[in-house]
Amino acid sequence: MSEAVRAKSAFHKYWIILSTRTQEDMAYRANYVFGAIFRFLPLVTMIFLWWAIYDGRKTSGASPLIGGMSYEDMVVYNALMYVARGFSSVPGTMSDISKDVKDGLLNRYLIKPINYLWYQVMYRLAHKLVFWYIALLTFPPIFFLMRRYFTHWPTLWECGAFVVSLFIAFSIGMLFCSMIGMLAFWFLEISGFLFVVMMLEFFMSGQLIPLNILPAYLHQVLFFSPFGYEGYWPCVILMGKVPEDQLLQVLLIGFVWVGIFYGLSRLMWKQGLKRYSAVGG
Repeated sequence: MSEAVRAKSAFHKYWIILSTRTQEDMAYRANYVFGAIFRFLPLVTMIFLWWAIYDGRKTSGASPLIGGMSYEDMVVYNALMYVARGFSSVPGTMSDISKDVKDGLLNRYLIKPINYLWYQVMYRLAHKLVFWYIALLTFPPIFFLMRRYFTHWPTLWECGAFVVSLFIAFSIGMLFCSMIGMLAFWFLEISGFLFVVMMLEFFMSGQLIPLNILPAYLHQVLFFSPFGYEGYWPCVILMGKVPEDQLLQVLLIGFVWVGIFYGLSRLMWKQGLKRYSAVGG
């Protein structure tokens, strides 16, 4: 069989997985609609919280900026975080992989002519396709209502860098969650560890607060970490907070982390299978 035929056959397999899973999720599209709308409710709380903080600074005569960000910037940042995390967040990946390993359910995939990690990618990507199909209908009205907070019109370069950063966000999120899930090859019960990792990722990705308002030494460390690409960097790129002459550097660092995580995930998978006992399933 020629390389072209094998490549076409492999693509077809994963396309079937993607399309089948997408059709399954579309059967529950009402859940996605309500989820896409109500996920913005915490944003209302954040708007009032940051208003109180900035109003207090204004009353005390302090600078109206925090880490170079105005109140409007902070609201926009938190709104754009829903877009960034819509790509980087792959809920259930860690627990599903660890469960497959722990309960021996991995057997059903090992005997099939598919790559388990690529299967997981297609499975999660289907969820993203349905989510963004619904989000494209529900997000624009919400952002339109918030239009007065958007004071920066992104340039063509910033829009392009933003799209690339979303690809990096999904790649890092997927690979990182896969690696954490594969720790079950060595530690069968990792549920407590998963909670700690998720909380750290929540903070280090900038989802809790923007990384640039942290102390300088901590911000410098997180500048080179992979987790900022899961939330912080896509947001500040579209907000125009990254100088255009630094966009390429930021994206290159992101791609380096994607390469590192890909290599580590392949190594963990190879070494993990040597320890896999295939009990259950």
